[in-house]
Parts: sequence; structure tokens; C-alpha cells
Amino acid sequence: MNKKFSTLLRFILIFLFGMFLNLYSQQVVELKSKYNSFGKFWVATFEGGLTLPFSDFQTPAIGYMARGGIEYYFPSTKLFTFGLRLNGYYGELNGESNTGRVSGDGSLKRIIKKFNTPFVMIEPSFILAAGRGLVIPYLSFGFNYFFNFIPLETNSYSLYTNSKRDPFTTFSGEFGIRYFVHNNFSYNFAVKYFKGSIDELDGYVSRKNDSFITVSTGISIHLFRKERIR
Repeated sequence: MNKKFSTLLRFILIFLFGMFLNLYSQQVVELKSKYNSFGKFWVATFEGGLTLPFSDFQTPAIGYMARGGIEYYFPSTKLFTFGLRLNGYYGELNGESNTGRVSGDGSLKRIIKKFNTPFVMIEPSFILAAGRGLVIPYLSFGFNYFFNFIPLETNSYSLYTNSKRDPFTTFSGEFGIRYFVHNNFSYNFAVKYFKGSIDELDGYVSRKNDSFITVSTGISIHLFRKERIR
């Protein structure tokens, strides 16, 4: 996990640094409009970040995630505008227990001290963005469909006879900030909470559903900007 996360982090830093160099000589044009800064924007977003689970393993460990998606924001002359977003995610969850947990099923059931769960999901969501300037805070509410997740021991040994678990749906809330570096680009920072709706993400079943948070950063590309209402 540490090696994979380090590689992802280096890639994100190199990418962002390259974008700064590319935009350094360009004029940052402040949006002066009666419309919300994201009004009538199509946006493509690419982000990477960290995961932190709340599970039956007492010590949460940092994992990684990456997401990308497309968004559309409706025209608005108000401070706020609504948007729609569709994201795809890939990531992992990690945790530790000093005493160990009896995890898995059948002949694979055993005591483990660390778990690792890779996951893939898609997320349609609603967004409320505020502002007419360069800094745009936003709130998002999403519906998350985990169509692939596989609880593993940290050494990648499966915990279940049928290692691929049944898909499930949950929901999430997000707070983020976007900064217009250029009219064509913005940098993003977001914190997101995924509500637990099952108790299998860590491979240990109890009466407590597993949930997690993500912290991410990345870039958004503003598409078809010339077509928007100004």
C-alpha cells in the first residue's frame, strides 16, 4: 500500500507542478459576470487522494483513491447554482487490530490483524456551488454504487470463498473548494464521508456498519467555456 500510495502521490505532485509551470506565464482572468462562476459549465475532473476507514479494526490506516468524472452546472444569476456529476472511483481501505479479528468465512475464516479492501464504484451526485469569483466552495450529495470490492488480508490472501462480494448502494456527503487558476482550469480540494450500509468492507462482521472518509485534490478542466452565458 505504501509503495502504491507513494507512486500515486508523486504522480499527482508532478502533474500539478507541470500545470503550474504551463499556466505561470498566462494571465489569470477573474470572472466578472452577473452569472455564477460555474453557470453553464461542463467540467471534467481528475483527482487523487487518501482514504481513512471507520471499521471494526481499532486502528484505521491510510489508503489511496483516484476518481474522475464529468459535471454540468445550470445557468444562474444567483450566488448559488446547482450541478449534476457522475464520478467513477478506484481505491482501497486499510485497517489494523492489535488483538486481531476473526474474519472471512468457511475454510478461509481466520484471525487477521490487518485488512486491505480494494473497491470500484460509480457515483451520481447533486452539487450546490456558491460564488461569482475565483474561489468556489461547494456541497455535494451522492449515491454510491459499489459494484466491486474484495476484502483481503494485507498480504492479498482472500478472506472469502467467493472473494468478490455482492454489490451494494450507499450515500455520501462532500465539502470542497475550487480555485480558478485560469478560466479554463481550476484546482480542487475536497473532504467526503461515505455512510456505512454494510459490515463487510473489512471482512469482519459485527453489528457496526463500516464507513470511511476521503480527502482528495486534483484539477478540473472547464469544457465548452465559450458557449456559456456571460
